[in-house]
Amino acid sequence: MDAFAPFRPRVCTQHSSFGRPHVGRSSLIDLSQSRWRAAESTAQNELWFLHGYASNEDDLFGLARLIPAEWNVRSLQAPRPLPTGGYAWYDLHFDANGVRHVDPEQVWSSLDSLAELLEQNPIKPVILGFSQGGILANALAATHPELIQGCAAVASYFPNDWFDSVLEWKAQTDLPHLAVVGDEDGVIPTTLSVPSYETANARGAGIEVQRFRMGHGIAPDSWQAIARWLSNF
Repeated sequence: MDAFAPFRPRVCTQHSSFGRPHVGRSSLIDLSQSRWRAAESTAQNELWFLHGYASNEDDLFGLARLIPAEWNVRSLQAPRPLPTGGYAWYDLHFDANGVRHVDPEQVWSSLDSLAELLEQNPIKPVILGFSQGGILANALAATHPELIQGCAAVASYFPNDWFDSVLEWKAQTDLPHLAVVGDEDGVIPTTLSVPSYETANARGAGIEVQRFRMGHGIAPDSWQAIARWLSNF
């Protein structure tokens, strides 16, 4: 994969309706399906990638070569296989009015499974999510900030509606939290992403928003900003 080639999720995520989960858990995240690069020496830091909708664990792992050698790097595979190929952290459905609906049980399951893995991990990692993976990373930062060192969400938005009905808000302003936004993103436009981060910050999050002239992908200058942010750990 070209690290800076635009990723192209198959579904536009713009408007949502989110209800309270009722019963059950969906499939768990399988670490054996993740990609892993161990640090060349005793690792002090670790980075976990969460890919976007309809992608897989190989997608973001191409960026591992740009991460310092003293970091462990893990790229997770989302738990839900899609009939059209790739994987998702939760399913998406659109009604006749074009309103996007997500499955709350699947959201809860993915967050719960991710938190369980983090609790067992010997190093608190930094989480970097792209698109749907970034949405989940944002939610994780606000529900389990004690389990991670920091959070970066790229080409994504903050799911404030999840916290209106389901998730418990535990966001901490001292958790390093970066949002990278593309001004030319046609999948998650700035009319969605920027106000969502403003709302989250008004509620008590401490998200640093950086905007770049790019579409739904990771441009070289945006990666340089991410790399500078990572250098603070």
